[in-house]
Amino acid sequence: MNKSNNLTIRIWLITMLIISFCFISTSVLYSHVYQQNLQEKYISDYERTIQSIEKQIEDDSITSLADVEKLKAYDSHLFMSFQTKQMPDITLTENSNSFFADNKLKLMKDKEINKAIAEKKDTQIISEIELSEGKIKLFIFRMKNISIGNQDGILYSVVDLSFLKDAEQKMDNWILGVFSLYGLLAVLFFYFLKKHLGQPLNDLRDIAFDYAKNDFSQKASVKYKDELSQLALAMNKMRKSLETTGSATRQEKELLENIVASISTGILYYNQDKTLLMSNPLGEEFLLNWDTTQNVDDYHLPEFLEDKIDEVVKKSEKVFYDLMINDFYFHLSFVPLFDEGMENVRGVLVSLKDLTKERRLDKMRVDFINNISHELRTPLVMIQGYSEAIIDDIAETIEEKHEMASIISDEAKRMNRLVNEMLDLSRMEAGYIDLTIEDVKLEGFFRNVLSRFSRIAKNGNVQLEMKIDPDIQEYPMDADKMNQVLVNLIHNAIYHTSTIKRDDAKVEIRVQLDKIIDEILIDIVDNGPGIPEEDIPYIFDRFYKADKSRVNNKSNKAGTGIGLSIVKNIVEEHGGYIEVTSELNKKTVFRLHFPYLDHVESTE
Repeated sequence: MNKSNNLTIRIWLITMLIISFCFISTSVLYSHVYQQNLQEKYISDYERTIQSIEKQIEDDSITSLADVEKLKAYDSHLFMSFQTKQMPDITLTENSNSFFADNKLKLMKDKEINKAIAEKKDTQIISEIELSEGKIKLFIFRMKNISIGNQDGILYSVVDLSFLKDAEQKMDNWILGVFSLYGLLAVLFFYFLKKHLGQPLNDLRDIAFDYAKNDFSQKASVKYKDELSQLALAMNKMRKSLETTGSATRQEKELLENIVASISTGILYYNQDKTLLMSNPLGEEFLLNWDTTQNVDDYHLPEFLEDKIDEVVKKSEKVFYDLMINDFYFHLSFVPLFDEGMENVRGVLVSLKDLTKERRLDKMRVDFINNISHELRTPLVMIQGYSEAIIDDIAETIEEKHEMASIISDEAKRMNRLVNEMLDLSRMEAGYIDLTIEDVKLEGFFRNVLSRFSRIAKNGNVQLEMKIDPDIQEYPMDADKMNQVLVNLIHNAIYHTSTIKRDDAKVEIRVQLDKIIDEILIDIVDNGPGIPEEDIPYIFDRFYKADKSRVNNKSNKAGTGIGLSIVKNIVEEHGGYIEVTSELNKKTVFRLHFPYLDHVESTE
């Protein structure tokens, strides 16, 4: 963390700056005001003392110089000496002899003192001298011409003010000691702030960051009743509120995501910058189908989507659009979403409804009606024509009448079979199908089924083959319903295989027992034209006809498209399922799966 952003350091620095300012201001005030005034006061006092002694000497009628010693002062910092030409120096204070002996030469080095002595005029000098030990001495030097007992001389007075320098040095040392103590207290104060302010704030900050990440495992500590503890208490209350709100929000979000993911409508949400912010699986599938070379996260926005989004943002109203992509039909709704002020569009919600199934159902319905109309019209026309011929006695012989009646009977059976298939499918899809289950010998059953197609296969130049696993001899099933399944599948296989003129045209029926998955597998295999991959998912839908399959032969358009739906329902009622694999112009396999293990356990 940047130290300049640390609250503890900033408080500590501000406090230290304020204390330092006060401390330094006080020290400067003492140095420049107090000490200066003290020095001036001492100098003034000593000046008055010297002047008082000088006046006393001048005013008193002293008869001899010996009486001057009565005036000796006992100040340890004042040194006075009376100097004449005829007599030795007379000292008026104690230690004056030693002082002048030690410091006379040093005093004489001062230019002003030297000049004053040479001129022998009254003068006073306040100055400093440097001693041998490197110390600086402040002193007052006063020289006055005076007569004592008819003896003219010069009274030298020197005041040693070095004690003021010593006092100043002691004060500086005291200030330095106080400053050191102040530094120690500053360090202790910093750690105090860090422990009792910085660390609690850091803990609260970390807890707040955890709360921002929806991690509510930490709880703020409340130890005292100060402001920080109140803040911690408020954060604990906020934690409970956020945890409750977050839990409710997560539940609502999860519910919304599940709803969006499970609805049958594709959802895409874009902001104004055309950035995808939300989508559901159907919406993502739509984008991937549009541009299969890219992922949903970095795909290229389709141009028509970009144009429609711009139109919605510009008009601020809903836009509807129908789209067809690779035989898939979509209805798109573009809904503008506004900001809080309900003035600007903040995003566009695109809902995609897949209408492919509905369109295909409509097409199958139309095809079914056309096929039924065609299937019913032909026998009805023939029945009507031959019945009228019989009524009008157009047939001359009994044989001709029998032939016409036989044709009418066949066409009536054909119509009956068509109606029965439609009724069977309706009952099966409604769940009304009755099975008569009994053990069926598979060898005889399949040979009987194949025998019905011998003539058709021979006429179509198609070879029929059958292989039955010797491990499976019989199986419980509804023989009539399974006969209907196999007749439909084998007929389709022979019919479509015969449309390709090839010498090795073949339809094979294989029955085998898969012991690994415990299933009976019945395969109807042909090497006809095959089924296109895009049609395979729909071939079991009712009324669906793969018009593009099986080499687009015209005869393929006949039929109602309900045969395979019936096959699928019958197989599933037997507890099995059917699957299809196909390679165009190579091989097509319809595989029926029936459970075997359940059958064995039930018979045992």
